[in-house]
Parts: sequence; C-alpha cells; structure tokens
Amino acid sequence: MSNIIKSNYQNFMVFFTFFFFWFSIQFGSFVEDSVAFLLIVSLGILHGANDLLILSKGKKNKNTYIKHLFVYLLIMLFCVLTYFFSSFLAISLFILLSSYHFGEEHLGEKIAVNSIFNFFYYMSYGVFIFSMLFYESTANVDEIMRELTNTTFTKLQIKFSLILSSFILLVMSLYLVLKKIVDVKKLLKEIFYLGLLFLVFKTSTLILSFAIYFILWHSIPSIINQVEFVYGDLTKKSLLSYVKKAIIYWVISIIGMFVIYQLIPHMSLFSTIIFVVLFAVTAPHTWVMYRMKS
Repeated sequence: MSNIIKSNYQNFMVFFTFFFFWFSIQFGSFVEDSVAFLLIVSLGILHGANDLLILSKGKKNKNTYIKHLFVYLLIMLFCVLTYFFSSFLAISLFILLSSYHFGEEHLGEKIAVNSIFNFFYYMSYGVFIFSMLFYESTANVDEIMRELTNTTFTKLQIKFSLILSSFILLVMSLYLVLKKIVDVKKLLKEIFYLGLLFLVFKTSTLILSFAIYFILWHSIPSIINQVEFVYGDLTKKSLLSYVKKAIIYWVISIIGMFVIYQLIPHMSLFSTIIFVVLFAVTAPHTWVMYRMKS
C-alpha cells in the first residue's frame, strides 16, 4: 500500500513541479513569494513539528527519551549560539546540514552502499540543489545573506560549488551504474528531475524555488515516511493523528517567527526570518531523521 502511495505521489510531485514552472512564468514575484511563504509556514514547518513524537517512538525507558530530548534541545541551543557567534558560519552550516538532509530524504531508499559513500553522495546531491538555486537567484541570495550576515557568497564561489558538486555526483553515479547498484533508467530519471528543477529555479523567484523543492520534493515525502514510522501505515486516520499531534508545535513555531520579526528591527525581509527559524530547527530535525532511518 505504501509503495503504491509513494509511486502515485512521485507522479503528483512531478506534475505540480511542472505546474509551478508554468505558474512562475504567468505571475510576478509578489504572487510567487506569497504562495511560497504559505507553503513553507504550513507544510514546511509541519514536517519537522513531530520530532519529539518520533524520538518517543519505541522508547519504553523514560530516561532514554529524556536523554534524547536533552540532546535535541542542546543541538538547537548550539545552533542559536553559533548564529550569534558567527552568523556566516551558522548559515553555512545550515546549508550543509540541509544539503545532507535533502539528499538523505530523496535518495535514502534508492541508494545505500556504505555510510561513507552515502554521506558524500547525499551531500553532493543537496549541495548541487542549493548551488543551482543560488546560481539562478544570485541577487536575491545576496540581499538575504547581507541582511543575515553582512556578507555574501560570490558568484564565483557559487559557480565553483555547482561545478564541484555536479562532478562528484556524476562520478559517484557512474560508479553506481558500473557496479549495477543502480540501473541506467533510474539514473536518467534522476537527471531528468534535476533538469526540471533547473528550469523551475531559472523562472521562479528564490523563495518560490526553495519552497517548490522544500515542500514537494522534501517535506511531503518526509511526512509520509514519518507517519509510516510512527503508525506503521499511511492511512487517513494516521495522517490526521500525525497532524493533530504536530499542531501545538507548529503554532509555537509560527508565533516564534512573528515575534522574531517584531523584535529584530534590522531584519526587514520576512524571508530572512523564515531562514533563521529553519536554521534553528534543521540541525536537531536532521539528527532525529538520522536516528529514525538508522
């Protein structure tokens, strides 16, 4: 049942990616960014709102759960302190962590060789996604980075990252094909997906481009996997239960986002606030997802 749902969702994901490609051509930046914000603050934040539920799954020993909760909060505190110590370092860590997390979510069930190979393959995939995104929206990246860190990534750095990650991804993919771990058809399908994302990133604003990947290609598949992990199967009842348990943490996140927006005067872009909140929760969420999949 779950395999059928995932197969159907993949078709749904590709269809709506094409839809947003058309959407980005038809509408201006205000409409695009408004839709993007709505997607990120709803499904995007929701997909990380049940981390504590996942940590408690199967933990009959209360002390084990408390220990995991302490580690979770410690990682979050580390992220906040890192941002105040060096905002540029914090954002760089956010990008690297998100890169690995995106790669693990998208490729984890398709490719598993060994821990070292998996790490570099997932990381290079995620860095390639971010590099494409940044390369096509350099001006917007520059604006957000300067507001967050008072510095930015140069066009040359982004281009180098794009070339290096694509080279590593290509070499490792060829290895998978030659060793018959992945067949050529699956590899060509992934190349097609990357080409489609490149077209979307080229025509969309930075925020909508990020939202398209973050929601369609990452958050919803992650929610499906989380529901299956917690409840054993994906049904209407289990999905509703998942959403109900996540609501309180989702509401707290939304309130926190608006409080930050009001209290930090130098952050005039709402998109900047979203990236700050995502950074604070990405590291502990990535750790929870790693534990869930291991």
